[in-house]
Amino acid sequence: MTADWSLSKVYNPRPGWYRGELHVHTVHSDGTHPPAQLAEWAKADGLDFLAITDHNRVDAFQQPYPPSDFLLIPGMEVTLQNGHFNVYGLQGRYDWLENVCIGMFTIKLSGKYETTTKLMRRTASLGLINSMNHPMRTPFNWRDGETELQYIHCLEIWNKPDAPDTNGSNSQAIALWTEWLKAGYRATAIGGSDHHTLKPFPGQKRSTERLGWPRNYVYAENLSGAAILAGLCAHQVYVSMGPEVSFQAQFNDTVYTIGADLGEVAGEIRLLADVCDCPMPAHAYILKNGSIVAQAVVEEGRATVECVDTLHPAEPAWYRLDIYDEAGLMLAITNPIYTGPAKIPLLKTFGDFVEGI
Repeated sequence: MTADWSLSKVYNPRPGWYRGELHVHTVHSDGTHPPAQLAEWAKADGLDFLAITDHNRVDAFQQPYPPSDFLLIPGMEVTLQNGHFNVYGLQGRYDWLENVCIGMFTIKLSGKYETTTKLMRRTASLGLINSMNHPMRTPFNWRDGETELQYIHCLEIWNKPDAPDTNGSNSQAIALWTEWLKAGYRATAIGGSDHHTLKPFPGQKRSTERLGWPRNYVYAENLSGAAILAGLCAHQVYVSMGPEVSFQAQFNDTVYTIGADLGEVAGEIRLLADVCDCPMPAHAYILKNGSIVAQAVVEEGRATVECVDTLHPAEPAWYRLDIYDEAGLMLAITNPIYTGPAKIPLLKTFGDFVEGI
């Protein structure tokens, strides 16, 4: 990996919500476009960053950084016979790459890291971020029931919404994430277009793929690879197919936003959500521990929804905002605001949550 693929380079020094894409393939695996071209298209479409995640390949990072003032984050999609997961934040040569980068787009693990848990434990120990991809999308769904969830930092709950087969699997992935949250796991929910090409597929007149669809909004202290990844780890993320949202909690004259953990506190909490630029009629819901506690109709692209709740210091709780269109399809979803003690999960593996693996 060349030195200029650094995570520390700052492209914008201001803190704020940055828009980006976390699942992209290039000519270095089975995509049709080089990183520089993808960066130009993403910038023109209003994105601030892209994560390059080729299948079992790091070839893109052996090349000089593309001549662009656009943030590209080095990653890889570890593409296994029993599931796919992204690793974000690559910054050098790692021992585990010897078992993964063997010249095949799909592999079976072997050697020192012969299970997904052993490999994820290793990548996590190196400060890398593990993200399980499209966990319910057949035939690319996650099929290793023994995978320990403690090493999964992110879950791709929204994959390739322009594909005809993903509406059902994305809904299942959101339901899976909700069960993880209930059990005490705080994996960050993210989305990914799984982009391969802007060219039409054979037999089609136009491309059905859109780079950065859905979009990840990440709150970061600046626009750099390190800050974006820190935002992912802090759960400061919402995923959207158009709407822009603000979701906050007010407690004791302090305002908390997406990803915040208020800790073990007692008293009244006020949840407030604002929705704007929603492209179609929709409904916005505030959820507490998976159940709806407030809702509003999104009209003319806008809505406000709020509620008041009482916190008890010994009771774990999480609140998030969901937005669905009138057909029941997800338009936006936030990561939660957490309160109370961190719940210690009793269920440990992926198979504990999914029947029939």
